[in-house]
Amino acid sequence: MMKPSSPTAPGTVSSAIAAIALGAIVAFCGTMWHASIWYLSQTVYIPWGTLLALLMTCLATIWLCLHTQRTWTGGLMGVTIFAIITYFAFGRARDQSVLVLMNTDLPIGVAGTLWGLGSLFCVTLGIIIAAKSHARNPAKVARD
Repeated sequence: MMKPSSPTAPGTVSSAIAAIALGAIVAFCGTMWHASIWYLSQTVYIPWGTLLALLMTCLATIWLCLHTQRTWTGGLMGVTIFAIITYFAFGRARDQSVLVLMNTDLPIGVAGTLWGLGSLFCVTLGIIIAAKSHARNPAKVARD
């Protein structure tokens, strides 16, 4: 009788490709969502799209690190996200075509600044959570 084989972690190259691809997807989706703001009054607003984008960033990082069983993939995904956000904020600035405005004078600029800098924090938090989860129960992570 044959035993079912336990799943193995993806290889290094496929892990890197997954990290870059997931980083690009998160960066594009987060950039689309970050501009969704709920205005309660002229001075009070909630950038709910940014909060959603940052939550997605943290959860994607945790999933990637646990799935590949490599914490460096979260870092590669974070570099990809930040590089794309930086291009969206500053790469086309001379053409007056920015997708992420980093200026705290306007609500959309606050949302852009939170998205740009918060993505770094959320990736770091996701890597820490994934590393602790993997260290606590490596057998369960290997089964998933």
